[in-house]
Amino acid sequence: MPPQQLTVKDTADVDLLEISGLGQRHHPDGRGLQMLAVGDDDFTIVIADLEAGVTPRHFDRLRLEHVLAEGEPTQGSQWEAADGDASGRVFVLQEDPAVVFVLNPQMDDLVSRIELANTTPEGDDFGLGTSPNSQGEGLVLLRNGHILVAKEKDPPVLMEYGPSEERPEGLTPDLLFATSDEFPLPQAPRMEFNLLTVWRLSSSAGDTLKDISDVAVGPDEGLYLLSDESACIAQLERTLDPKQEHLEIASLWKLPSELEQPEGLVVTDDRTPLVAVDSGERTTRNLFVLSPLE
Repeated sequence: MPPQQLTVKDTADVDLLEISGLGQRHHPDGRGLQMLAVGDDDFTIVIADLEAGVTPRHFDRLRLEHVLAEGEPTQGSQWEAADGDASGRVFVLQEDPAVVFVLNPQMDDLVSRIELANTTPEGDDFGLGTSPNSQGEGLVLLRNGHILVAKEKDPPVLMEYGPSEERPEGLTPDLLFATSDEFPLPQAPRMEFNLLTVWRLSSSAGDTLKDISDVAVGPDEGLYLLSDESACIAQLERTLDPKQEHLEIASLWKLPSELEQPEGLVVTDDRTPLVAVDSGERTTRNLFVLSPLE
């Protein structure tokens, strides 16, 4: 089946430079879902109410240097992805060094700091190495307290992290809670998650996806990958066994040519993809509402 060509239905202006990732959380007051936007330059989270069929227009900006900036950062925030859960807590992925910061629903306090160790049990090193700007680009929370992180390239992979004493469980639809549950936080305010397993792209999937810019959970509890270099959205197979080695693509959609450097993805309840682009110095027309994923 040939990939479906998506079209632009609407655009919005997000007041954030160099958007690097989108995510969702439940509104702390129980008023539906909210979209989260982060950038790798600014210590700021932008929030908007998210309703199927409605383009976000009102955006709130929260500056978080006092909460998450450690020391004197010289290379911006390095924030690459965000996700949330039913409590309204916000999880922010920092690329270098690899850390997930957990914020309270009001985003004025750091609840937990989860450091991500990047060596597999087999000894393969997926650490920063020589490509510090090609690491964690997408974040998904799992019901079992594990975390999925998409690595951008060199090579593009999907990684499962969790406490060192636990085994990988892979991916099934019931583990993707799509913000409807609370993520079981570790007891310690600061801890390390180990890299439990890694899935590489199959040869055919690798021909289709040259990189991974973000990862999102859809209303069908499916996992969707956004690719900048390949200008597409790909849905993965619904189940990933922890013992299998490769990722396979189940469905594919091509992005419109208007989208240059797509970096963030959210899929709404009516399967409408919202894609944010890293527009450099521009904060206008950097969020695109696309036709539904049929």
